[in-house]
Amino acid sequence: MAKRFLLFALLPLIAAAQSMGTLENGVYHHNRTGIEFTLPPDWVIVSHGHASDGAQYVNVRDTVSNVIGTVWLKARTIDPASIPAMMSRRLDSKVAQRNNYEGYKFRSDSVRQTTIGGKPALSAVADYVSAGRQMVEYITWIDGERSRVLFSARMATSELPAFQSRFDDVIQTALVP
Repeated sequence: MAKRFLLFALLPLIAAAQSMGTLENGVYHHNRTGIEFTLPPDWVIVSHGHASDGAQYVNVRDTVSNVIGTVWLKARTIDPASIPAMMSRRLDSKVAQRNNYEGYKFRSDSVRQTTIGGKPALSAVADYVSAGRQMVEYITWIDGERSRVLFSARMATSELPAFQSRFDDVIQTALVP
């Protein structure tokens, strides 16, 4: 009886996971936005859910470093001409959002504007202190006309060099409509 109850309890969670997106042959496809990215075999999806701003998120873990990254995905329609202005406000907006993170500040030498999958992208690293530990947040935004994605991960400062290149390998595969 307990096994049957557990199965019935898990069915809604399984259905929710399938309705949010699929992972096939290493390619994650988000159903609502059409955003796709590739996860190498040593990465796993650990959770997913809904954000308060209408976005959805997928938490992915690099099993080599054990660092968890979050991928925020949001459908929206925007005039491509307005994307550069939006990108220019992203860093200040994130600093304001992180006002409860002690000393949260982006490294000026880490800010990089580029394109990923043909779409405008912005990456940066922010330093902060948490419980007396030196921490960083590595963030990359990619904006399309019909959706946007934010890849982010927080970790001890010492973990960034090894993790960043592995996360970049995932980020560089992103296709954003």
